[in-house]
Amino acid sequence: MTSINRTAYPKFKQFPDAKELAELYTPTPEEIKFVKSKTKSHDGFLSFMVMLKSFQRLGYFPHPELVPIAVIKHLRSCLKLQDWVKTIPSERQRYTYQNAIRSYLEVKQYDKPAQKIIAILIAKQAEVLDHPADLINAAIEELVKERYELPAFSTLDRLIGHIRTMVNNRLFQRVSSVLRITEILYLDQLLVGDIEESLYTLNLLKSPPKSATLGGMKQLLAKFDALMTFGNAKRLLSTIAPTKVRYFAAQARALDISEFRYINIPKRRTLLICLLYSAQVKTRDNLVEMFLKRMIKIQNNAKQRLQELREKHLVQTSELLNTFSQVLTASKQTQDKEALGGKVQTIIDEGGGIDLLLEKYEEIAAYNTNNYLPLMWRFYYSHRKSLFDLVRSMDINSTSADESVIDALNFLLDNQHKRGRHLPFDINLDFISKQWRTLVISEVNGTKVLVRDSARNLYFFLLGFGFEEL
Repeated sequence: MTSINRTAYPKFKQFPDAKELAELYTPTPEEIKFVKSKTKSHDGFLSFMVMLKSFQRLGYFPHPELVPIAVIKHLRSCLKLQDWVKTIPSERQRYTYQNAIRSYLEVKQYDKPAQKIIAILIAKQAEVLDHPADLINAAIEELVKERYELPAFSTLDRLIGHIRTMVNNRLFQRVSSVLRITEILYLDQLLVGDIEESLYTLNLLKSPPKSATLGGMKQLLAKFDALMTFGNAKRLLSTIAPTKVRYFAAQARALDISEFRYINIPKRRTLLICLLYSAQVKTRDNLVEMFLKRMIKIQNNAKQRLQELREKHLVQTSELLNTFSQVLTASKQTQDKEALGGKVQTIIDEGGGIDLLLEKYEEIAAYNTNNYLPLMWRFYYSHRKSLFDLVRSMDINSTSADESVIDALNFLLDNQHKRGRHLPFDINLDFISKQWRTLVISEVNGTKVLVRDSARNLYFFLLGFGFEEL
């Protein structure tokens, strides 16, 4: 039975405060006039008023003995009645008072038509919602809207439980009836609990993601491949609302193998498919998250390497600046151009000669910007196969009509195993920046080609950080 506390079914607060008593239970002059017109004694006056205010608060008639003492005391005070005045009417009086209150408040008694209204509503709602409390709340809202008295909570709970079971069984049968033999075998294999080393176990569907290391990435890819041997489970769940799929997956996640074996076959297989689909989605999401973490790690490593190279060349930078300073000083102090030329040549020779100085300059110039991009591939290298496998596992689509990025990505995937340093320039790269173009596009014998490793670097970078960083 559903817990009443998890629903919106109205109930008394056992100890209402003074503010609540004043706002909810104080009778109006019109109500006092109405109740007086329907009763002939103090007992009837008080008991009728208790029933009226209780119904206004709850939407149904509680047993008189369940009305909080504080409410009765408040009404007794408002009506200026003595403590000896009774609050519990006879059965006959209760019946009479209930009809009078329904008529006064223009509320209909819960009956067969009301039950039919609820049955139709819940049959529709149960296609989307599954938690009994949510369905009970929907029923309460509909009854209030249609001006019906609420039935006992147990009545609602039983009716909704019955309809929910019927709807779910219909969904289970619908999914189970379209399963192929291979899919049935896969699902049955999930419940073979004595084969721990098997990839196809219930534990595989419930296992948490691995850490974002290279080993963790390989394990997660292996798990995803094992899950996808079933095929995309979403195809089988197209007739079930996403909220129901999530609920069924959560229900399946809470069950162990022995509990599954006591569930009827259509329901068992549907729950497993929902759990499998949830695992496929989460594993793909985890792979994407792991890819992004790995990209950030590679980017940070490249930035750190750039900083290390800068620090490594600080001495060379200082030496070159010293040489340049000497040249400027000589130029300032020497008016004769021929003499200046001789002094400059002497300074260059003392600095190690023009070839050495030029080599130092080229080394420093290569890392004298914030461009860490050329350094990234060395950190990709050990991950390249796993990164390619991971990218293949993603369902990557273009968000616009321009398919050039997807075409280029497919081109690189098709050429994953090419060994040469260059690839043919057969793709559109209009979307990349000048900085990337310098790295990716080269020229061999007058023909433009792609630098293979830089092109791979570009697309992993694009997938990780988007166009904004290009």
